[in-house]
This record gives sequence, structure tokens and C-alpha cells, in this order.
Amino acid sequence: MNILHNQTLLRHFYYIYAVLFILFLFYFFSGIEVLRGFVDYLAVGVLVISWMFSSRLFKMIGGLFIVVGTLFTLTSGGSAGEIIGNTTSNLPLLLFFSVLPWIGTVVRVGGLDASITDMIQDRANRVENIYGRSVVTSYFLAVFLNISAIYIIQNVLRNLFKNSTESFRNEFIIKATLRAFSLAVIWSPLEVIVGLTVDSTGVSYFTLLPWLLVTSIIVGMTEVFLTRREFRGITIEAPFDEIDSRALRKSIIKMLVLLVSFLITVMFFNTNSELGFVMTIALIIIPFSFAAAFVMKRLPIFMRTGWKTWKEHNNHMQNFSVLFLSLGIFSGGFNSSAVPDMMQQVFGYVDSFLILILLLIMAVIYGLAMVGVHPVATLAILAEVLIPVLTPENALSISITMVVCGMSISAAAPYGINATMTAQSMGINPYRITKMNIGFSVRMGLTGILIAMIALIV
Repeated sequence: MNILHNQTLLRHFYYIYAVLFILFLFYFFSGIEVLRGFVDYLAVGVLVISWMFSSRLFKMIGGLFIVVGTLFTLTSGGSAGEIIGNTTSNLPLLLFFSVLPWIGTVVRVGGLDASITDMIQDRANRVENIYGRSVVTSYFLAVFLNISAIYIIQNVLRNLFKNSTESFRNEFIIKATLRAFSLAVIWSPLEVIVGLTVDSTGVSYFTLLPWLLVTSIIVGMTEVFLTRREFRGITIEAPFDEIDSRALRKSIIKMLVLLVSFLITVMFFNTNSELGFVMTIALIIIPFSFAAAFVMKRLPIFMRTGWKTWKEHNNHMQNFSVLFLSLGIFSGGFNSSAVPDMMQQVFGYVDSFLILILLLIMAVIYGLAMVGVHPVATLAILAEVLIPVLTPENALSISITMVVCGMSISAAAPYGINATMTAQSMGINPYRITKMNIGFSVRMGLTGILIAMIALIV
């Protein structure tokens, strides 16, 4: 039987990742050197198997990272063992992505997502009001459900707009969900790009948080104001379900308590350990989710739903495995090559002008995203390139720009997971999404740079 069509393997792919993560955690906390070799070679095996089952786009990106990273390492005097060792450098990121469904399950089994979606409706079915409520709803859900929030809200809106024309429905859904997602996750500790930036620049997440929140609020209010005007005077045909205001308020309070509790937990462990931000979040998610489900008295259904969701998520994690593991090979080889020095020279030409550095960061992130390079990969590269120009004075400004630009382009990047997932569900060309949202992405990126310059002065 062709391995690519082996349904038994596809249904049990999570075992492969579970073994890798367990072995990695044993090595991480014990420091037993003999385990390092097992982890390295197992990571290479997982990369190969995941690559076979990944999408064509990620096969190309992963293959390119592996080939270029290998050439960089070998031409710099490195060995094959060094290439294999580089594969594991992004395992904390992969572990983080693997356990994300557990926090999303808490939100779902607690009934929070179902209650909050009631906020979308408008008694008079005015599209401008539905848009503002859709953005707010998507925003709140995205904080915890991450990419899952896009799927949930898009299904709700698809049903609500089922009597509208397909082009109008798609335009509304694309603008309401993908833009809200970018706004919500720029400050979420669950976002990989936030964690990667914190670890690479050394700026505390809690120093970065207020500036990201300000950016999110300003861009969000501007976006709702501008886009609502596009839908002014338009109504749709849709039934209105009466809302239990008391239950809705209770759900929102639950969500806020959950968010504050999680941030306090992250702050405590990040301050009192040397694990690194991404690793701290990855290790906290599961025990925190279990504790939250226990407090909500939803532990049994949480365990059943969470286990099923986690298995399903990890059975389809091949694309991100290829991205993160091959990125480790590329980053390791890239860092040992002469290319960082060349890029550093380019940034060095403008190191006296912070605004030019920030604009250059934005241009690199946006430009590479348009040809399929994930912002995570771009930021990993920039983390090395920016070392010579990174100072205690400008580190906060650079961090703000990296996060905001890295996430703002997700609403318009044709090969990003958000746009790809949306385009596939709608049966449209992903460049249509780029056309609709690129203006928003540019506005958000430039606003982030403006806030970053203000942070430098303050």
C-alpha cells in the first residue's frame, strides 16, 4: 500500500509527535547528553515523514530551507552532524503549536464561544452593525482559539449571510475575520510570533504588552470606522434569535477572568524561571487548561473533547512540522554563513536612522510573505541580522515593529495559513484575499511603526 494513502498512519500521526516531544522534554530537563542524539535523529525522521504528507507549498518551502541551509553549513566548514543537530532548534515552537488545542477546548466546553457568537446578530440586519460585532467577536475568540476562531466565526457568518450573493458574503467574511485575527493575536502570549520576538530581542513580554494593546485598539477602531462605511445602508435577510443578555455578560466575564489568570500565570513562571518565553507558554498551556476546566466543573467533557481535538490537530500538523524543523536547518546554516554579515551591512547603512530600520523590517516581512515565506521564518532570520543594530534604547521599538508587521501581513499573505484556509473553504484564488486586505495590512504595519517611534521617545 502506498504510504501516502495509509489511513492507519494518518489517524495515528499524533503518536509520532508525542514520542518526539516526550523524548525532547526528558532531554531538556535532564541534560543527559546521550538523549540529545536520539532527539536529533528522531527529529530528522519526523521531518522526513511529515514532508511526505505536507502540502505542495510546504514541501517546496521545506525543501528550499533544507537545501539552502545544508549548503550554508557545509560551505562554512560545518559537518553533517551539525546539520542534523540544527533540526531540533525550533522544537519548543513545534511543541507550543502542538498543545494549542487544549486552551481552545477550555473555551469551547465552557460554552464561551457559543455565547459570544450571539453578539454578531443585529435585530434590523444592518450589515454595518453586524460587521462591527463580527470584528469584536472574532477578536475575543482569536485571543484563545487562535486559528480555530477563524473557522468558527466564518461558519457562523456563512450561515448568517446564506441569502446574500457569494461575492458579497466572501468579501464580508474575509474582512471581518482575517483582519480581526491579526488585531487580536499581536498581543496574545499564545502567538508564536510574539514569543519568537520576545526570545530574540530580550524585551520582556510585559514591557511589550501595553504598546501592542495600544496598537491593536487604535487600528481596530480605525478599521471598524472605515469598513463600516463601506457597508452603510445595506441589509441582509436573516432570522434574529433572542439573546440572553445575562448569559452573554456571564460568558464575557468568564473570558476576561480566564485571560487575566493566564497572563498572571505566564508572568509568574516567566519571571521565576529561565525556560524562555515560548517554552514557558508551551509547558503552561496543558496544566492551566485542566485547572480552568476543573474550576468550571467541566473536567470530564474537557478531557474527552480535548484529547480528541489534540489528536485531530496533531494528525494534521505536518505542514508546521516541515516549516519549523526545516527552518532550524536553514537558520543554523544561515547564521554560520556570510549572508548575515551582508544583510547586517545593509541595516548598518541606516543604523543611525531608526525609522529606516523599521521600514526596512516591514518591507522584508511583507515582501517575503508575498512569495510564500512564513513571517516566523522571516523573523528568525531578522533576529540574527538585527543583532548589530539592536541596542537597549531601540530594542522595544524593533520588537513592536517585528510583531505588528509579522501579524498584520497574515490578513493578506496569499500563502499564509489563514488566507489558504479561507480561500479553500470559499473556493477562490488566495490573491483575491490579498487584494481585499493588503490596504489594511499596510495601514496596520505603518501604525505599528508610528507607535514604535513614540515608544522610543517615551
